[in-house]
Amino acid sequence: MALRYMAAFLVAIATSVALVPTARKLAFRFGAVSTPGGRNVNREPMPRLGGIAIFIALWLPVLALFFADERVRTGIGAHWNRLAALVLGAALLLVVGALDDLRGVRARTKLLAQVLAAAIAFAGNFRIDVVALPLFGNVDLGWVALPLTIIWVVGVVNAINLIDGLDGLAAGITFFAAITNFVVAYMFDSTLVSLVMVSTLGAVLGFLVYNWNPARIFMGDSGSYSLGYVLALTAIAAPFQKASATVSLLVPIVSLGIPLVDTLLAMLRRVLERRSIFSPDRGHIHHRLLDMGITHRRAVLIIYGTSVALTIAAIVISLGRDWQVGVAISIAAVAIFLLVRAAGFFRAIGATRGPGDEP
Repeated sequence: MALRYMAAFLVAIATSVALVPTARKLAFRFGAVSTPGGRNVNREPMPRLGGIAIFIALWLPVLALFFADERVRTGIGAHWNRLAALVLGAALLLVVGALDDLRGVRARTKLLAQVLAAAIAFAGNFRIDVVALPLFGNVDLGWVALPLTIIWVVGVVNAINLIDGLDGLAAGITFFAAITNFVVAYMFDSTLVSLVMVSTLGAVLGFLVYNWNPARIFMGDSGSYSLGYVLALTAIAAPFQKASATVSLLVPIVSLGIPLVDTLLAMLRRVLERRSIFSPDRGHIHHRLLDMGITHRRAVLIIYGTSVALTIAAIVISLGRDWQVGVAISIAAVAIFLLVRAAGFFRAIGATRGPGDEP
């Protein structure tokens, strides 16, 4: 299978590199353009439909191998329903995201689409129905599995969307998270997750050719929504439920630590400021690094460095022994703490509370 994975990776890269210029032209033609000002850090109008090229580049080699290669079909076996859920849900969010890039979509409509995509995932057997806890062993979640799965999928989709604020940032974070998913899936011989993740790596890497600072195109909501969905589902696939002997959700939480923590801090910040948790602002990790005078590229590289540490920690957690898991968790916690502290979140929360607020 290794040669097939390599072929999928190379085809995804080539397809992404070939299609991004077309997506760029379409974005300009139909007005899917990010204008400078406000929360946007770009200094000139920037096309936003890169997600379409990423989507095609991701799924072209996966579907081609599924229909043309008997060994791939055998490897996926009875999990064709999972493949269908991945493609259908990602396609739904691609369309909703593209419409948002083109003309704007109400927040309620986007949330409903994300919940529907999560329900498709649940129907396709991507579920958080069992959690392994220390001392308690495997805990069957019963009816809680459906709402928890929806919360996870919607949370990851929006986390990737919110972190997409600097050239190459969301694509890079997706790349490192996909490495974690691929390594664990490959070690546990999951053909479906391995194939989807190696194709994701190629599609994102090809897109980064155009998205690295100074970017010539953004992935837009079409890209962040569909990629977030794919990461959310592959992270709760069977290999990850088997991988961690401590807490089954710990591996994907660590690998996606930066966007998840950034999203939670954004929600906390808005609650303290008595604003809607859905209201946009310039308080995300990448914005704060820029406000400190750090250059665009350096800010992205700082976050990349933290992502590498979290990727290594997540892989160790999934494959290591108890003491190794403990060390990896400690490294992940320290990495996140240092990034959050460097970005000035604790000072910002203190300023938000004000001197007269109760502790």
